[in-house]
Amino acid sequence: MFEFLIIFRSVTGSLNNTKVEPKKMKKFGLLIFVILIGISFKAVSEDNADSTRSWKLNGNSTLTFNQLHFSNWAEGGESSLSGSGWLNVKVGNYWKKLNADRNVILGLGVLRTQERDLRKTEDKIDYTSIFGYKAFKNWNYTSLINFKSQFTNGYRYPDDSTLISTFMAPGYLTLSLGMQYKPSDNFTIFISPASGRFTFVLNEQLANKGSFGVKPAVYSNDSLHTLLTTGKKIKPEFGINVNAQLKREIFTNVSIESRLILYNNYLDEDIHNRWNIDVNWDALINFHINKFLSSSLRLNLLYDHNIKIKQYAEVDGHQVVIGEGPRLQFKESFGIGLNYKF
Repeated sequence: MFEFLIIFRSVTGSLNNTKVEPKKMKKFGLLIFVILIGISFKAVSEDNADSTRSWKLNGNSTLTFNQLHFSNWAEGGESSLSGSGWLNVKVGNYWKKLNADRNVILGLGVLRTQERDLRKTEDKIDYTSIFGYKAFKNWNYTSLINFKSQFTNGYRYPDDSTLISTFMAPGYLTLSLGMQYKPSDNFTIFISPASGRFTFVLNEQLANKGSFGVKPAVYSNDSLHTLLTTGKKIKPEFGINVNAQLKREIFTNVSIESRLILYNNYLDEDIHNRWNIDVNWDALINFHINKFLSSSLRLNLLYDHNIKIKQYAEVDGHQVVIGEGPRLQFKESFGIGLNYKF
């Protein structure tokens, strides 16, 4: 652990005032990916001869519904129907010194009211793969791969004509090498001073706008406003990644699963941004009613200084942009429905 701290301090100290070209950052990411593959094959080959191999599969699926109906209701109201589905699958393989954990989280939710068309309320694709090789007590040499995106188009409601997100816009791929502290299956913390993160905005319309931190398109300054250079579709970053996970039973039939991800890009082209920390925290609190029925509270807090969020105000009956910048994002959802654990 001390070696990692020394490496991290020396790397950040030497790079803090260095301007790094995007091409070099892409090479850093490619190098990390090659090392990850090499470590995985080496660890598997060394433990292939060991017969004490085991594997574990667990997870849960949730389906929630909410329906509201009004008929001749004097106080007013609007009928609505909403639902969401979640799938969380975890697969673990364990050898004498090697452990491999994969986790996929899929979620999609929709809402329809009497006066409005179908709108989405949840949309998530999250895949994590971790390979660990035993170093010493509770510590593993670890490689981590994480991918995040969404299924469907996103809009800034009530305006459903302006696209603001879609599949792989954004998409996030993180490749990390580091150490993992794992005293039990209920708590882990992963620290990587060598982590490459790639933000993908593969939709040309969004890339030209510079959405999610990619470089926007360049247009001519004349009245024609001619497109000179299209927006970049990939934003590479290189920095430190911290990933902590907690799972425990708070009370009888009440459990929590929480994950905190911190990322700092210390090769940012803007030197002033090199001390900014991106935060992604999510928590799931389950209230188990019986074997197949439960209620759940989902919380998600997000801050990314690369994501510029517009602030609107109503002027003469119209929504007008009055500011734009990074902001703290928060989402909460509560539902009751069917739940199946396996």
